[in-house]
Amino acid sequence: MTKIKWQGYEWLTQEKWGQYHPDTPIVWYDPSAVEFDSDTLILKCRPNEKIFDGVKIPIGIGLISCTTEFGYGKFEICAKLPNGTFTWPAFWMWSFESWPPEIDVFEGYSKRSGYFNWSLRSLIGKFWAVNSNIHLGKLPNNYMLGPKSHWLGWRSPSKKFNKYGLIWTDSEIKILFNNRVVRKITDEKVISQFRGIKMNVILNNSIQKGYMNTNKPEHEMVVKYFKYEKY
Repeated sequence: MTKIKWQGYEWLTQEKWGQYHPDTPIVWYDPSAVEFDSDTLILKCRPNEKIFDGVKIPIGIGLISCTTEFGYGKFEICAKLPNGTFTWPAFWMWSFESWPPEIDVFEGYSKRSGYFNWSLRSLIGKFWAVNSNIHLGKLPNNYMLGPKSHWLGWRSPSKKFNKYGLIWTDSEIKILFNNRVVRKITDEKVISQFRGIKMNVILNNSIQKGYMNTNKPEHEMVVKYFKYEKY
């Protein structure tokens, strides 16, 4: 199990439970896909076949999982998303004790064109989007909370660094983009699921299953920093 130091924290270069997820056997968490340029983190995605339990997994991806157990506070990264087809970068966290709950500060899904969910959202042009998501499982009365798209700007996030953030407190969850609140959750049925727990922070670059119909993927997510302010 490889460990690194970055931004004053200790990180694993894999999930705390292993090097691949059996539900997505197209990628594994490859320590060699985690690189640095000075103090800038580079998470790569590239062909690097490895066999786990007799299964060939073709793509190695960069993922780091912090060993610190985080409580309430503000979480922020400054990142440039990968430029490629069917990419799947993410900044997220889940409970140290169990899954769910999980908060996805963002998940980006580029399409065959390489664009992140471009859409004609205004008269002046196209806007790109990422999703935030809250995984809770089922609550009483079949209450569930799912993904929400955030239409954020016209300049591709693979060409520009942006800030992606989360404020998590005892009474609310806020998702931020460049210090602007784009989603706010105060519903007690949701907030109560995150009360009294500690969260595990994860950053990763990955690929969607659709890549199988394209050329071999090779791209990178670049992260200038990770910041945490305790509340």
